[in-house]
Amino acid sequence: MADIFISYSRNDRDRCTAIRDHLEALKVSVWFDAGIGAGSSFDREIEREIEAAKALLVLWTEESVESDWVRNEARTGKERSGLIAVQLRECQLPLEFRSVQAEILEEGAEGTDNLVWLNILTRIGELLERPGLAEYARLKEKGSSDDWKDWLRRYAADPLAPSVIDRIIESATPDTSQQLAGERAKRAAMEAELGELTAASKAQAGEVASNARELVRLRRELDEAQSGQKEAEAELERFREASGGKSGADDGGLAGLGIVLQDKVAVYIMLLLWIVAIWFIWEPLRELMRGYGGLGDVFWIVFGIVTLALPAGLMTMKILRKRKAMANEEATNL
Repeated sequence: MADIFISYSRNDRDRCTAIRDHLEALKVSVWFDAGIGAGSSFDREIEREIEAAKALLVLWTEESVESDWVRNEARTGKERSGLIAVQLRECQLPLEFRSVQAEILEEGAEGTDNLVWLNILTRIGELLERPGLAEYARLKEKGSSDDWKDWLRRYAADPLAPSVIDRIIESATPDTSQQLAGERAKRAAMEAELGELTAASKAQAGEVASNARELVRLRRELDEAQSGQKEAEAELERFREASGGKSGADDGGLAGLGIVLQDKVAVYIMLLLWIVAIWFIWEPLRELMRGYGGLGDVFWIVFGIVTLALPAGLMTMKILRKRKAMANEEATNL
């Protein structure tokens, strides 16, 4: 909530904005209806800001004296004994406000050592419990180092005290002031660099976390593949035993299949294995050839070769050896 609520006519918004800027330069928070957001309840927000403000500054002009809004706002400030009145242009004030002093503030006088402006600041200082406000504005134009020291001694608790200290240092030791400004610039640059490093560190930490999650996923897939391989080996061992083969015999792992040339099922199984192996390996291999593949594609290629292509190749060699042996046997019999 703001210290000062400004009541004015929309035609005088530029003057109102200028006054607002000069007051905020003096560490006085200001509110006027330019800050009302879209969709806000106009009257409720104004009522809330008036109730919270410590003083109400009304800017009288020939337009604002005709505004019911301005009159109602000024009436609220008067009832709370927090009304500060000023005329931006000479006009006939409403009867109920003629007892409140309202001097004419000439255009461009705000922010200077103009007497009317200083009187306004004096009244604001009284309401905000900042009695050094008007004197600060006066010294800003032509105050000496001793004047500023005296101001600081009397109003050390004022929010403007740090600015006064900087002025005293600057006037007493110009070189030190320049050095201080340089150090401040360095500090600002270091803070900006630190912010960039912090942002980069967060981004890097996010990338590391993403890579860690990817490794965990690949590890899980590898474990699943190894488990599937063990199950396949166990199933093959059971098939060997059921078909009369000897477990572990050095026959390329095909003795239990009872493969003969007349057994067309073996040939069909071989062809099926080759088709499935090529289909399983082709997609990740194509991704690698296009340059888009990754570690997962390499894993699935190796897995397909070991679990599909290698058995298909061994079965092919077994069938070819059987065919050659039978051909040799037939030649001998002849």
